[in-house]
Amino acid sequence: MIEMGITLKKVGRKMIRKAELSDIDQLVEWVWIILEDMELPLLKEIDSISLKNMMKKAMENKNYRYSYSRAFICVRDGKRAGVCFGYKGELEAVIDEPLNEKLKEYGIVEPLFKDAETIKGEWYLDSLVTDENFRGQGVATELIEALPTIAMAENEQVIGLNCDQQNKKAQQLYLKIGFKKSWECTLGNHLYDHMQWNVN
Repeated sequence: MIEMGITLKKVGRKMIRKAELSDIDQLVEWVWIILEDMELPLLKEIDSISLKNMMKKAMENKNYRYSYSRAFICVRDGKRAGVCFGYKGELEAVIDEPLNEKLKEYGIVEPLFKDAETIKGEWYLDSLVTDENFRGQGVATELIEALPTIAMAENEQVIGLNCDQQNKKAQQLYLKIGFKKSWECTLGNHLYDHMQWNVN
């Protein structure tokens, strides 16, 4: 496990670092972009302010899917340019418990995520977001290129991710870096390719 505050890569005014508690407000806004893209039904059942507040609380828990402790931030000229979240595939069964507990307090028993996304034996790149002010500047590539260091620090040789089949630009980026399609799956209402990259 890579400790908080650790810088993974620094070149000039570019840096990849482990997220800290002070990043949570920004992390929530980035995750919100992903949730809206996935068109999850729960977003229609609960107001955005309440759900974001629950997510902030859950993010303080190191076991949560979107915990700050699972986030790696790309920094450009001192500004947060993007983020990725990931974890060992074997942890998938428990990563949503911190948020599910908060949802139950609100009277919602249905989990936010129902579909299986990963498997044991891979480090799973759950999400990656580039800040709108830094799109088209190689932030996603920079984050992905840091993943082998992260995965191997957690004793995983394979990195997995799910790419929306409609997102051809991302698909081409992943293939160029070395990912290969392993299978297809449905998450929310979208069809995804599960892709893997052997980094050994």
